Amino acid sequence: MDRLLKLLNTQQREAVTTPSRYTQIVAGPGTGKTTTLAAKILYTQSELGILTNNILGISFSRSAKSHLLNKMEEFTTLIGYGGKPVILTFHSLAFRIIKYGIHFNESLFRQGVETIHTENFIDLDPLLTKGLCSEYADRKLVNESISQAYNLIRQGSLEASPVTNWRDIPQDVQYPVNTYTYGRILIRGRDLATFWRRINKIKKIKNTTDFQGLISEATRILSLKQRTYHHVSERFRHIFVDEYQDTSLAQEGLLLRLIDRDQTVTVVGDKNQTIYTFNGSNSTNMDRFSDYCKKYAPESSEVIHLTHNYRSTREIIHVANEFIGEETITPVNKRNGIKPMVVETHSIQLAAEFIAKKISELVEDTTVSLSDICILYRKNSEHSPQADKVFEQLGQYSIRYDTEQQHKENTESLIGQVLKVRDEYEDEPLEEVFEKLKLKNASKELLQFMIEVMNQGGVDTDDLTEHIVEIKEEAQEETSTDSITIKTVHEAKGLEYPIVFILYLGDREFPHSSRPNIEEEKRLLYVGMTRAQNQLYVLGKKGIEFEGFLNNCIDSDTTHIHYYSSIAEEKNEGFNKADKDIIDQTVKQQEEAEKKIKDELRRLMDFF
Repeated sequence: MDRLLKLLNTQQREAVTTPSRYTQIVAGPGTGKTTTLAAKILYTQSELGILTNNILGISFSRSAKSHLLNKMEEFTTLIGYGGKPVILTFHSLAFRIIKYGIHFNESLFRQGVETIHTENFIDLDPLLTKGLCSEYADRKLVNESISQAYNLIRQGSLEASPVTNWRDIPQDVQYPVNTYTYGRILIRGRDLATFWRRINKIKKIKNTTDFQGLISEATRILSLKQRTYHHVSERFRHIFVDEYQDTSLAQEGLLLRLIDRDQTVTVVGDKNQTIYTFNGSNSTNMDRFSDYCKKYAPESSEVIHLTHNYRSTREIIHVANEFIGEETITPVNKRNGIKPMVVETHSIQLAAEFIAKKISELVEDTTVSLSDICILYRKNSEHSPQADKVFEQLGQYSIRYDTEQQHKENTESLIGQVLKVRDEYEDEPLEEVFEKLKLKNASKELLQFMIEVMNQGGVDTDDLTEHIVEIKEEAQEETSTDSITIKTVHEAKGLEYPIVFILYLGDREFPHSSRPNIEEEKRLLYVGMTRAQNQLYVLGKKGIEFEGFLNNCIDSDTTHIHYYSSIAEEKNEGFNKADKDIIDQTVKQQEEAEKKIKDELRRLMDFF
């Protein structure tokens, strides 16, 4: 173990070796969070003598789980010993608890319970929303909004704490739900309660639930403090939670009901990277965990900060820290690089043109490959086709690119393969089934998935079920071809690339929506910036209505350029200064006029 500890810096080593029962590791981007967590799990085995079976890892996503397991594999090879404990996402952990609950006759579900996305309840019964939210004519909008509200109220985002029963919803309250296209929608409490009550009937008849339903049911089972609770809590004596800032109040509740006063718990997270509040994440979870520790183990709790960034250059780190408003990370060895470039341009079309042209220049350098480059966008909609414009421009330059949509298609195919195996080889040993499938030349993705399940303690084909939940949650992001990666900023969390482009900054774009959550939008751009290792490009226009994110980037230590036309640039016939001043002034006047009109419309809407 000493060989591994010598690879860690002082902060990481302190986090790994602390004897505290409750440990909170605050890990900024690029500070070796996964390295520290993997080392601490191995330290718990080798130095504290804890059996692998008594350790539980909880990860926010399948990709984060995969990175942790890969790092543990690397370290066990290095030191020559150590095992892989059970590492689950919150949803797959909940599924496992429900399986035990069914076995001990403590669950509301039956054997063979299926998991679907919330919106799919309406596919099972199109009359679910009949008569609800009648003030909205667009029924697709109603279906999406009320499903989102149903999730948020159970996660704890619409009330002070998670609501567990439809009867507890105030009838006359109106809950705001932010939609991607239509802005804020109001859902009445009575409509939400009726929707929930109707879904309960479907759950019972179809033996089906959604992802948040897994969390709610698992929490209810543990709250009984009966056989399932004792079976799970007595087995897992040391618990490690990754990406804790992304947990919802409901997931926090599941964790707290799982632990007792004698267990050892470590959580890792960074509240400056809380970017999923739209999906229930709560930025105060890190602080509340500290309060919990001080209450139950004041003499055996510790908060350790990881600040040494190994990912990015000094220039990128400086801009990211200035933007978020605090020095959250510091560069290792003061690695110098190129100043981040802020590209001010008046349209998404021009931003896409700049990106395609710049990439063509970059890949002429033999040291840069397409897979080194990632383009991050805030949104892609009919009214703001950011990704579509990028696809169009890359196509014109014949530049290969890879998108999340391709991964989603692959994921759906894998789910079908796994379900077929489960049904065809019901309750057969996984190792035997694996060998049979190898002889039948089964797909590489299927065989790799089965290896993952067996490495996590899976014994028979029934054990495939809880891991299907993880496939549905998230597609794997790796690609084998040399191509550019194009993702939303949310999808890129936890990843890193030598060269990163971010678009499109500006009012209602980034920060997004007509009533943006500015603090969350700032955290999101901070996450996007800190994906970059060597070069960072930020594109957009100055803000008028809201805090100007592009203005903030320009004011930092960056290279600021205006981009008007790729054709004019190539011909060296760009606009002269007088022309550019006229263009800038005209655009500013148009934006101010639009703002006045929008303010007047909003005032009239509020009046009525």
